[in-house]
Amino acid sequence: MMYFFHTYILSMVNFVIFGPLTIVDKEIKIMKNYFLITLLCLHALPAMSATSWDNPAVLCPEEILPRGLTCLDFSHVENAYTDFPDETTKEEMLDWRNNKAADLKVCRNLEVIRREQVKAGSFSAATLEQAWMVVDGGKQVKEKLEAIEAASLKVGIPPQVLIGAMKQESLLSSLGVSPDGGNYSCGMAQLNIQEWCQSMNRLPEADKTALGWPAISCDESVLPTDIIKPFYDIAIKNIGTRAGYQLAAEDFNGITAQDVVGSFSSSNIQDKRYQAVTSFVHNCQNISLSISFKAQTLKGLYDNFVPKSLKDAELYTEGKTFPRACKNAYTSRAYPLHTGWLLAVAMYNAGPGQAKLLGHYYQVKDNKFPAINPLGLIEALHWGGKWKKGTDNVLFKDQDGNKLTQRWFKSCIVQRHVARVIQHVTLPAESIAKSLDQEGCKMTGVPEYRQVSSGIKDK
Repeated sequence: MMYFFHTYILSMVNFVIFGPLTIVDKEIKIMKNYFLITLLCLHALPAMSATSWDNPAVLCPEEILPRGLTCLDFSHVENAYTDFPDETTKEEMLDWRNNKAADLKVCRNLEVIRREQVKAGSFSAATLEQAWMVVDGGKQVKEKLEAIEAASLKVGIPPQVLIGAMKQESLLSSLGVSPDGGNYSCGMAQLNIQEWCQSMNRLPEADKTALGWPAISCDESVLPTDIIKPFYDIAIKNIGTRAGYQLAAEDFNGITAQDVVGSFSSSNIQDKRYQAVTSFVHNCQNISLSISFKAQTLKGLYDNFVPKSLKDAELYTEGKTFPRACKNAYTSRAYPLHTGWLLAVAMYNAGPGQAKLLGHYYQVKDNKFPAINPLGLIEALHWGGKWKKGTDNVLFKDQDGNKLTQRWFKSCIVQRHVARVIQHVTLPAESIAKSLDQEGCKMTGVPEYRQVSSGIKDK
């Protein structure tokens, strides 16, 4: 399996109205930068407070996504991201911020898109991409929520973790196929063809046939992630005036085997490879498949790499569950921000070695992890490993004493990623987790404050 981590470059601090910081970016080979247009609330930002992890201040699944409410008229406000129409009362502003925050975010971004259409060049390309993702992420909400609930029930993942992970990937928008340094990820879940293949191969034969999926291995020698390139190169020419991130399945129509197989490495299964890629590019934006496959991918990491002691912790006992009254019953035994499931999200972005980094930080012996909550996970991902002087790396050991290394940039990004997954599902005006980096995450160099860490939690 190919593992990724995603990085987001920020333009300003973001909270409450615009939602927690987010956006997509795959592996350190390349950074796909999205700049969030952000804003401050008119009231002061809340302070971090102690969290009861069995009942954290998180939203119900249906509260995280917009409801399709009629927007206020933002056409005359000076700043579409911060201002309200003059006639809006203070009570209405608070209602939009606290009870209609997801819809407010969509409405503000619709206004950005409208203004750009009226006067081209009013906003940067990054701002417009962000706006498109927010608006597209607010579409087909019913289908998305149904798929999320079904996936949560099937694999046991807390719906808040699943939604937070996908919002961090794509804001739940149907992103088209994108290069990402040769990874060629697609859709809300930003899965590549190898991850897609593994889930496809678990489907019943009738479903695979209906989706045009052949009998094929998911091994990298058979389906390398960059096998998508010749398809992408043709489709991007078909897109017309739309931006590349809006690439859709129909843009791949008409691509024949003769158009692309010459770009594949030599193989005696070219027909199956062509069929697999064709099926992928035409179905990877499918909402139900994308959400289900994302959950299955995280489940595989959870089952195979998350330490048992973390799996057994933060579980509701018999007769208890998440106490908020959501539209549908909470089905996972795990707490909404279960540390083990969040570790699986970290592994998806930075590889299964994050469990070893966690063990090193807490000096775990015999795989017996102490009680760790999500904040302890973020702490370990940020501070775990000792800086190797003169390099960009931190060093740590697994429980067998084997020496391991990881780029500080990777550590910085993955702890930020976990924090933002949590931020995406936190109640407005509440704060549960924050990224611990003090100077941003830079591709090279280790900041001085991080160089002094021993890489082990102080006793």
